[in-house]
Amino acid sequence: MRLPDPWKIAFAYLLLSLAWILGSDRLLLNLAPSPQALTFWQSVKGLVFVLLSGGLILFLTQAFERKWQRNLQSWKTSEERFRTLLENSRELIYLLDREGHIRYVSPNVGQVLNYDPLGHTRQNLRVLDFVHPEDRPYAEAALEDLLRHPGEVREYRLRILDGWGRARVVRVWGKNLLRDPTVQGIVLNVMDETEIEEERSRFKGVLEALPGVVYQARVTEGQDPAYAPLFYASPQSETLFGYLAESLLQDPAFYFQKVHPEDRAGLEETVRRAVAEPGKVQVYTYRFLHGKRKTWVWLRDTLVFDPETRLLTGYTYDVSQEVEQETRFRTLAETAPALILLWQLESLEGPESARLVFANPMVTETTGYTPEELASRPIWELVHPADRETVRNRGLARLRGENPPARYAFRILAKGGEVRWLDYSAARVEVMGKPAILGVGLDITEAKEKELALEAFARVSLALRRSEDLKEMMEHALDAALGALEAPVGSILLYDRDTGRLEEAASRGWLKHIPTPPTLAEEGMVARAFQGEVVVSPDLKNDPRVRPGAKPLVPEGFSGVVVPILAGTEPIGALTLAWPHPRTPTPAEVERAQLIAEAMGNAVRRANLRRKLAQRVEQLEALRAIDQAILASLDLAPSLEVLLDKIFLLPVDAAAFFLYKPEEKALVFSASRGFRNPKAFAPRSLRLGQGHVGRAALLGEKVAVDDLEKEPGSHPAFTRQEALVSERAYPLLARGKLLGVLAVFTRRPWDLSPDEEEFLEALVGQSALALDSIQTLRELQKSQRELEAAYELTLLGWAKAVELRDQETAGHTERVTELTLRLARALGVPEEDLDHIRRGAILHDVGKIAIPDAILLKPGPLTEEEWGVMRLHPVYAHEWLSGIPFLKKALEIPYCHHERWDGSGYPRGLKGLEIPLSARIFAVVDVYDALTSDRPYRKAWPRERALAYLKEQAGKQFDPEVVAAFLRMMAGEGLETTP
Repeated sequence: MRLPDPWKIAFAYLLLSLAWILGSDRLLLNLAPSPQALTFWQSVKGLVFVLLSGGLILFLTQAFERKWQRNLQSWKTSEERFRTLLENSRELIYLLDREGHIRYVSPNVGQVLNYDPLGHTRQNLRVLDFVHPEDRPYAEAALEDLLRHPGEVREYRLRILDGWGRARVVRVWGKNLLRDPTVQGIVLNVMDETEIEEERSRFKGVLEALPGVVYQARVTEGQDPAYAPLFYASPQSETLFGYLAESLLQDPAFYFQKVHPEDRAGLEETVRRAVAEPGKVQVYTYRFLHGKRKTWVWLRDTLVFDPETRLLTGYTYDVSQEVEQETRFRTLAETAPALILLWQLESLEGPESARLVFANPMVTETTGYTPEELASRPIWELVHPADRETVRNRGLARLRGENPPARYAFRILAKGGEVRWLDYSAARVEVMGKPAILGVGLDITEAKEKELALEAFARVSLALRRSEDLKEMMEHALDAALGALEAPVGSILLYDRDTGRLEEAASRGWLKHIPTPPTLAEEGMVARAFQGEVVVSPDLKNDPRVRPGAKPLVPEGFSGVVVPILAGTEPIGALTLAWPHPRTPTPAEVERAQLIAEAMGNAVRRANLRRKLAQRVEQLEALRAIDQAILASLDLAPSLEVLLDKIFLLPVDAAAFFLYKPEEKALVFSASRGFRNPKAFAPRSLRLGQGHVGRAALLGEKVAVDDLEKEPGSHPAFTRQEALVSERAYPLLARGKLLGVLAVFTRRPWDLSPDEEEFLEALVGQSALALDSIQTLRELQKSQRELEAAYELTLLGWAKAVELRDQETAGHTERVTELTLRLARALGVPEEDLDHIRRGAILHDVGKIAIPDAILLKPGPLTEEEWGVMRLHPVYAHEWLSGIPFLKKALEIPYCHHERWDGSGYPRGLKGLEIPLSARIFAVVDVYDALTSDRPYRKAWPRERALAYLKEQAGKQFDPEVVAAFLRMMAGEGLETTP
């Protein structure tokens, strides 16, 4: 019993008083024998007692105060924790009065049911108002039940409506505490079980939807698991077994009595093993006598035991159809023409434990292995090494339940090493409760080899079209061939018939490090291939047919094949392929290599034809370029440079032109290319017959020297300094005339092909024609210049004749010609038209020669009739000059320079743009010069007045644009106003 704190203080005070009275009186009697002393000490004793009792009471009061503060803080903390727990809980607390009105509800009602926690404070709410209408009577009865059983906890289950209008399943624990003075109400603890109920309904639906039966039994310690009583079996029992579930629940032995006698012991052992190995799934297939059909059906049990709950859970389903299908499958598999394989993993952790469970006779027939041999080795060893990883990864993925490609082709290896192709389809099945892979393969070797051959041919053909360059073409083709035949090593060697050389076109792998023999003289596999033989070697390192010079560089452990590359029936190259052991080329792969080599041969032939065609086109372009160079310039030096450019399209090292000078009877060095020290070129001038060049000029035929060391020519020191080995000297002849000599050199033995020799001789002929054409054109050009000079002198003579007859116009021609050309340039007249304008300006008044002196030289004004004659001088000029082609374009000025912009001019009355531009330009200049020149009847006008007159007449007498251009020109150039 715990005393209240005040009682504790009183009890302590009582003990102190009693101890003080009993102890202090005895002490005083001993200390104060006299009455006076006793009275004094009694006073002291009383004072000490008061102090001690007051201190005791103060101490006890403070101690109880601290304890009360600690308890208060602890109570607040607990209250806060309880409130937080309550507000975040999914459970609700209600406090009701006797009539069911809500007096309190926990704050989390807003979170759980979407109701206002303080709603009951604003209106009088009954808890029954929130109950689902269908459960309202049940809720009213529950409330009455609580009133009848005060102090007892009662449990109910019903539906309520939340703030969203949804029905919620709740479990309610209620306690009537109306008589408790601290509560005075009915307390409800409400827990939402909606999700649990939904989950229970779903689980029940799943169980009822399963085709098999789910059951559970609780196995007690020491009990035989096979005969442990069931406490649950799903409703499908009657359909699956033909018996009611109650029969199975009541008597465990009843079920085993219906199991086939041959399978009964196995089923019992499986059940016991499930309990002995907790957590491990046990599977057993057996026969069971169906209660309604009275026939044996095949069932399969899957069992697992939980040691914590000691629950044995099982699932039984009908596999009769599966067993029948398996039986039919086995019968079909044994007679099928396809390979049928069934394999499983002996160990889930080891892919190498994959073993065949079943293989039909066709597997043995195709592979040559006995069933025992097939079962004793991992299934992957049957697969070709190149396909093994792909097949293994896909098989294991399917076994894990993944979904890799279900159908694909791969190769297998027969017992004798033969390669066979399978069109394989796979599916995941279960055998004895364990996953397995069932595969069906059709032997498609013959069709696949044809497909691969076509694919390889197409692949190489596509690669050959990726480039026009033969070297790049062979590089792409070799890569395609290696990919098509899965070979890591290969090479292509090509033979040039013109040079007799064997050249490497492409190589991969260790063949890159084996030198290519320069010729086919050395015996070897490549030499055999050039004789048309297909050479197959299972071991290249130890094959005596391998070229002795290459054998030390061949690594151990490689097989290979060398196939001739044919252009028609002529061998032009060899394709070599190599594979690491144990791979050796099969006959089908050798045929594929031959087909690839045939495609390469055709491509090489086409490439050579294209190359020759391109060379021929290039040569024709070179000849055309020479022609263009001749036409473009009569300067000899650029033409010789173009000729040298084209000569160096050939594989030569140096060349030089010597031009013949008839007056000196010598060949003079004129141009060169390719010499190491051209400035020190020794033979600057050669006599006819001197050296190889002079001999070619003297004889008029090609001089060929293959060894300049033996026949160095006229300048041996220069030949040795330049390291020249061979020379060809060609005379340049045209129309029987010697023009020069072309000397061509190489620093190696002369090795130009016949086609190149032919092109070189064509260049020699073209060079001769070029030199002859240049000389001829130069002579023609000289004659033309002389003729044009004569024309110009004739024109100036006519102009002077006019000036001599008409003294008023002396010097006029030179001035107007110069000024007209200036204005024409300012207006953008093309340069090629200025010569015609110049000639027209010179001849502008040539028609006046036909005007009688009486009119032309008359000092006074002319009559109307005389003006009519004067206005005919443009017509006379046109009649005289129109028959001269050289002056046809110059006629515009003499014929039209008196026409006016407004159409009032003569002789034809042309208007505006009908007047030729040259005549419009000259008209402005002619009038300006006339106005600013002295005449017998008037003085020259000042420049400003003359320009003002032109501006005034713009649009009347003159073209406004021409006048504007003339004014700008005069303002910018500051021309003198007097002649």
